[in-house]
Amino acid sequence: MSPTYCGIDFGTTNSSLAICTDSKTTVIPIDRQNPNSKVLESLIYINPLQEIAVGHNAINRYLTDLNNLPTVPLREEFTGRMIKTFGPSGYSGAGPVIFVPEIVEVDDSGRGRLLQSLKSVLTSSVFTGSNIFGKFYSLEDLLTLLLKEIKTRAEVEISHKLTSAVIGRPVKYVGTSKNKIALDRMQTIAKNAGFKEVQFEYEPVGAALDYGITSSSSQKILVYDFGGGTLDICIMELPSSKILSVAGRSLGGDLLDSHLALLKLAPHFGLNSLINGKMPFPRYLFSTFSSWYMATLQKTVKNHDTLEELAVKSSQPNKVRNLIALIFHDYGFEFFQTLDLSKISLSTNSQTNFLFNRPKLSISENITKSDFETSIAPDLETSQECINEALKLANLKPNQINKVILTGGSSQVPAFIHQLSEIFSTDKLINSNHFTSVASGLAIRAEQLFS
Repeated sequence: MSPTYCGIDFGTTNSSLAICTDSKTTVIPIDRQNPNSKVLESLIYINPLQEIAVGHNAINRYLTDLNNLPTVPLREEFTGRMIKTFGPSGYSGAGPVIFVPEIVEVDDSGRGRLLQSLKSVLTSSVFTGSNIFGKFYSLEDLLTLLLKEIKTRAEVEISHKLTSAVIGRPVKYVGTSKNKIALDRMQTIAKNAGFKEVQFEYEPVGAALDYGITSSSSQKILVYDFGGGTLDICIMELPSSKILSVAGRSLGGDLLDSHLALLKLAPHFGLNSLINGKMPFPRYLFSTFSSWYMATLQKTVKNHDTLEELAVKSSQPNKVRNLIALIFHDYGFEFFQTLDLSKISLSTNSQTNFLFNRPKLSISENITKSDFETSIAPDLETSQECINEALKLANLKPNQINKVILTGGSSQVPAFIHQLSEIFSTDKLINSNHFTSVASGLAIRAEQLFS
């Protein structure tokens, strides 16, 4: 039996896995519940019984919770433990060591928690993990759960153990430039998931190799890999597969959604209201619109009390109560799903109606393609900078690029396609398989590295 080599696109939003045998790649179904079975949405669900689900099943379990279990106010509870901290500082420096009661917030609704975009905090030395229904999960624990499930499902499909893999990585991880922290963590995660041998490769290099395996002509290609969390570019020379440059930015589809939400939807939640007739509404509370997951992090007893007080003092109390409903009725995930569908609709329509109706929250807003393009103007500049950097590093002009390969869901946003057309010309643009080309190319890289 020929050896099987494995490549994994472990994405912020979606993940996929491919194998390569005798230089032939196959993308493996890893989520039979998903309409696209070859893609697993990078989601983890954990409920109060510590039952765990991933991918499409995680979404189903979470939404079932929301539909069947009522909203219950959070409450604070003393754990019975005292924790050490420092008292007020004085002239001599830090204050004396004191012990205070450990207080945790309890959600008695029985609803589970849905987790996504965990890859986005791999570079954070501050975020080490989270206490979920009384059990602490480190960041490595959570991502191991996801990667191990991907590995196990693929092994069931191919009836074969996978012991080595090339795992994709962005050129620059989201957050900071501390790529080493992220890679060290990913090495631990991969080992904990059961891989004995692991290498990492830039995600756009994977897509370039996937294209290159079917191309024998001499050419220079640029891969534009624009996913949910990052924008990554690779320029490669074929057929030698020589990498001429890579460039990346912390720009993804989630950020596009966030910018659109702030421009068009945040005013429905009190963004422009005044407190006591003169003070602007606190902007930090609108980190809720960074992503649906940030909305869940705003769900604290302190924030609830703060928002209730602000609603009384606001010039737009009903709109502030919309924000309370969004956060404390756990509507964030469905809200951003609806927004993402609106964004997709604008790819083919000049306008769309964002409509969200839930108990205690009803929002209707007309959004035009012009609105969307205004909201993402800074992102188009970031994309331009990334393209320019890749070309400069490769010492190439746009007319020296023969083909531009588009991959990742966000690469299909018309404004970015137009930008690429203006730089390189439309006839050079080629669409790959947006969600699996990276995994296929990484499997090819695995055969090159491990054979």
